[in-house]
Amino acid sequence: MTESESIDKKRLDDIATWMISVKPTNLPSVLKGVFFMDGNPLPDVCMTMYNLEWDSQNRTLFLPVFGPRQWTFHDSIAGLILLRSAQLTQFTYKIEFEDDTLQKAHIVPLALGLPIPRWILDLKMYQDPNNNNGDTWQRKNFWFGGVLRIGEYILRRVVDENGNYTPAFKDMLAKVPNDCLVIARNS
Repeated sequence: MTESESIDKKRLDDIATWMISVKPTNLPSVLKGVFFMDGNPLPDVCMTMYNLEWDSQNRTLFLPVFGPRQWTFHDSIAGLILLRSAQLTQFTYKIEFEDDTLQKAHIVPLALGLPIPRWILDLKMYQDPNNNNGDTWQRKNFWFGGVLRIGEYILRRVVDENGNYTPAFKDMLAKVPNDCLVIARNS
């Protein structure tokens, strides 16, 4: 296993100290910070869009689930399997916003660089209409043309762009185990 494939064990109660921006990008404020996947049935908990290049012309962002400290997974066998699967498939989300308001986005999942067809899995993300500062996003999943609607959740910002914990942070700690796995950052 190479260093880029190594796994760190971390704690969510100090996530603002290690899931951080390490390089400047032009990421819009509504996408900055750390987000909790509240209600996600899979064994992954938090994600960030830091350290990724924002394509402002096309309003697009590529989010590698297998990227260093981009995503947290449960410290469990199921979490480890999901983490290793993300690495093996180089699982990435291409997030495409509809317009400059950044209120609604279509998400294209990519495995091995290939898009999963929309008729199999059509993913959406939109800001809560009562909260347009990016603190709360609805994540909707339409499987097989909308026949199935499973795996939906709410993205809640738990660390803001200044590294401060938001009110949703304590709620997150009450809902999920504190220990987590992340892909290590190269030193």
